Parts: sequence; C-alpha cells; structure tokens
Amino acid sequence: MPEALFAASLTGLATGLGAFPFFFVRRLPRRAYDGILGLGAGLMLAAATLGLLAEALDGVQGPAGLNGVHLGKVVAGFLAGVIVAALMDRFIPHRHAGGHHHHIGLDHDHHDSPEELRRSYAIVGALSIPRVPEGLAIGAGFASGHGSRLGWLLVISVGIQNVCEGVVMGAPLRQSGVPPWRGLLVVLASGLAVPFGALLGSLLSESAAAALPIMLALAGGILIYVTSNEVIPESHSHGHEATASSGVVLGFLLSMVLGAVLR
Repeated sequence: MPEALFAASLTGLATGLGAFPFFFVRRLPRRAYDGILGLGAGLMLAAATLGLLAEALDGVQGPAGLNGVHLGKVVAGFLAGVIVAALMDRFIPHRHAGGHHHHIGLDHDHHDSPEELRRSYAIVGALSIPRVPEGLAIGAGFASGHGSRLGWLLVISVGIQNVCEGVVMGAPLRQSGVPPWRGLLVVLASGLAVPFGALLGSLLSESAAAALPIMLALAGGILIYVTSNEVIPESHSHGHEATASSGVVLGFLLSMVLGAVLR
C-alpha cells in the first residue's frame, strides 16, 4: 500500500507540470490544446482496456472452460463503474469542459471579467472530478497480485494524462488574470484526490481476493466513461478533429509500448 500511495501522489503532482508553462506564456494555441487532450484520452483508454480490463479478465478461461462467475464479476464491475461515473457527472455540480466552444486561455483575445474567472474555475472543477477514479484505478492496479507492473503502467499513463489536463486547467486560469503561482496551486490541489482514491482502491481490492476483478473492472469502466464523456468531446469541439484523433492514436500506442516494456 505505501508504494501505491507514493506512486499516486506523484501522479497527482504531475498535474502541476502542465500548469508550469503558464509562468512564461498566457495563451495556448487551440490546435495544440486539442492534440494534448487527444493524447491524454488515448493514454486513458489504453490503460483501461489493455491494463485494467485485461487484468480483470485474467483467469476467466480455466481448465473447465469459461468461468461464468468470474466473467459475471467483471461485467458487473464494469457496469458499476459506468454507473458511478454517470452519477458523479449528473449530481456533482460542475460544467463540462467542452460545454462551450469559446474557451478562455486559448488563442483569442478577450477582456478579463468575473464571469470568465468563474468559468475558468468551472473548467478546473470539471477536470478534477476524474481524480478519485484515477487513484482508485492505481490502487487496484497495485493490488492486482502481478507485482507492481500494472500499477506503474497506470501511474505513467495517468500521470501523462494529468500533465495534459494540467495544461487545460492552467490555460483558462492564466488567461483570466489569475497569477501564475495561484494557478499552479489550484491545479496542484486538484491532484490531491488521486492518493485518496488509491488508498480506497487498494483497501477495497485487498479486503477480499474475490473482489479484485470487480474493482479492476469498475476502475476500467469509470476511466472509459470519463474519457468518452469528457475528454474526447472536448478535444473535438474546436474543429481540429484530425489533430485530436491523432493524439488519441499516439496516446494509445504510447501506452501499449509502455505496457510491453513493463511486462
């Protein structure tokens, strides 16, 4: 568990790396913004499918053939993860980051205003929601029983995704007139939920070996829902779909190679 908490803390802090460039610049080109989001989406999708769900399905085929009970646990966990993510999206107050096309912090000029500042913090809030599920996935990964391979694969994938989201959170704050240090602290604070989620995921996974496939599948379902519901729509909302899709492919490929290296 200490390894999972340490790794999850690093992943949460990685969000601040994305905000650091805004000490030097105030605007982010929109095409770059969409490509970065796409890269993060590809990393998350690969971590969920090639990592969490593949691990959850390990052992579903036994000497006697298909293990229906094991498969049922994985399916139930996946659906539960989707439901949890949907309920979070429905009942936790936030705005979808892609809910408006004119994003502050990108490559257009406008005047600072309280409304723009509120919108900036709404974007940060929207992108902070997945932090707990990310930590849960990391905790379940480290508890999977295959050493720390899956856990570190998730740490690297989610960490790079968090750097990308740090850029997306830092840009509107900087453009709204928030001082660089304050923006960095706000972005870093959004990552504090990752170790909490890792602790929860590790405890739930280790409490009963039979629950591990459920937890892995639940974490995978949450990541897939959040990626498809938040990140991909946002990356495709500015007319740079090809750039965003290229980012998704590159992110998926990067995660696939990392998985092979860490195997």
